[in-house]
Amino acid sequence: MDSVKNARARTVPLVDELVPIVDRWAAGKAPDDWLFAAPEGGPLRESNWKRSVQWTKAVAAIGLPSLRVHDLRHTAASIWLAQSADPTVVQRVLGHATASITMDLYGHLLDANLWNAARKIGGITGASSAHGAVPQRAVVDDQSPDLD
Repeated sequence: MDSVKNARARTVPLVDELVPIVDRWAAGKAPDDWLFAAPEGGPLRESNWKRSVQWTKAVAAIGLPSLRVHDLRHTAASIWLAQSADPTVVQRVLGHATASITMDLYGHLLDANLWNAARKIGGITGASSAHGAVPQRAVVDDQSPDLD
């Protein structure tokens, strides 16, 4: 089974703040042109892109000289899932074959969402502690594998 992106096309959402930047880069290009094209046409290789955007200088400036371009993909997936994005949508954006692959890689990030959901349910049922706070209680399942 193929677990990663292949050559399949997919849509990747942009945060609003990036749209004007991408619009500037796309100015004068046809809709099917590459945003970053190689000198001879086609997709730009990562090494050439990193040189053109001064990657080494940029990551040094933010204090993360070992940051890889691929780390940005992991960061995006982590943020989307932490903000309760539908795992099947994240799966499609990442190009994973199944949502279970996405969840195997990033599912641990959903633990905080479980506590938030419990607080919301408590809030709609009227349940609360004597002081108005909903205590966090964990149920330990000794049959669960250790995921550290």
